[in-house]
Amino acid sequence: MAFDLGRKEGFPTQYAPNQTPVTVDVLEVGVIVAFVILYVALLLFIPGKKISTSFSRFTRITVSLLIGLLIILGNIGQEWEVAHIRSKTAYKAGSGEEITADIGVKIGLRSVNVTLKSGSILKQQEEMIDYNERFSWVWDQGRFGFGPYAGRIQREFRAAQFTGLPLPILWVVDYFVIDGEGFRYGRFYRTAGWYAHIAIWTAFPCWIIANILFKAVVQYGAIFLGLAGGFLLLGNFLWAVIRNPLPLVIPFEDDILKFSYGSSFWITLITGLACIFIAVAIYILDIYFNEELYMFFGLDNLLGYEETYGGDDTEEMVTLRHDTLLPLKVINSHKEEEENIYDNPKPRYVKRSIYRRKSQKSKKVDSHLMEDIYQNV
Repeated sequence: MAFDLGRKEGFPTQYAPNQTPVTVDVLEVGVIVAFVILYVALLLFIPGKKISTSFSRFTRITVSLLIGLLIILGNIGQEWEVAHIRSKTAYKAGSGEEITADIGVKIGLRSVNVTLKSGSILKQQEEMIDYNERFSWVWDQGRFGFGPYAGRIQREFRAAQFTGLPLPILWVVDYFVIDGEGFRYGRFYRTAGWYAHIAIWTAFPCWIIANILFKAVVQYGAIFLGLAGGFLLLGNFLWAVIRNPLPLVIPFEDDILKFSYGSSFWITLITGLACIFIAVAIYILDIYFNEELYMFFGLDNLLGYEETYGGDDTEEMVTLRHDTLLPLKVINSHKEEEENIYDNPKPRYVKRSIYRRKSQKSKKVDSHLMEDIYQNV
């Protein structure tokens, strides 16, 4: 009785398909949500007794995660080049109907996205014109034609023809499918996307290593952050140089699609410049304001300096007192007195290096030995 309630036909109700257009990039939204969750989780560690400490933590977490998020968004973003027009055009093959619609094209490192949208509804087909189709070329060019061994974008284009997508979408994608004579736009964009993807993806582990080193030796963290920025700028350079020797223009009846750099290109460029600027600033601050910089990162500034030089098998040992960065003292095992080297014009402290060298034996500490110490540590 309950099953038959409200049903006159005597069988389960069947609903027509409700096809909706794509409104957001699911992958981009997923990445943003993941970083937001991580950001909120790390914010729980910020509250502390000192306001200055909490502010420094908040700044470090915010800037670091923002850089990582922008690196990934630049890589997977679909707006490296964009174009948009409104024109009158034919609708579908086999139909004499014409529509006035907005046509948009977005080119990413891996694919091309075509949008067709019109506010009118076709009375004969009762269809709302709102299409958003993506055609991918990752990463193989494939054989010539549309067979099973052809490139991915060629096979997707043939499937779109069988599906009966509107002519404006097929007309745009056709420029990326043809690979012969002067029509090699798809090949150039695919190659540019491949090399830009490698450069940008290399920047991501550099960013991770920089965050790790910022909790050890800040100077090395700045170097890897600068490397991350350099790889991002390299990705922009490779895209701009390889993408196409001739500008891509796609004509329609009332206007022409002309492409320009999109938000993903500018995000990558600005992020790369920001990484290099921050890295240079940190490197300079490490030289002139070492104690303040290490305090900002929540570290002991003695982590950047060597505490001892020498070993058990040496007769002399150079030590760094823990109560202050100065002075360095030479302790002679054969003498009871300590020999102060304030009169020595050499540096009073030595920077830490991740490349440790074995200490050299010496029976007498003189100016030549001290010079070797400062050069080899």
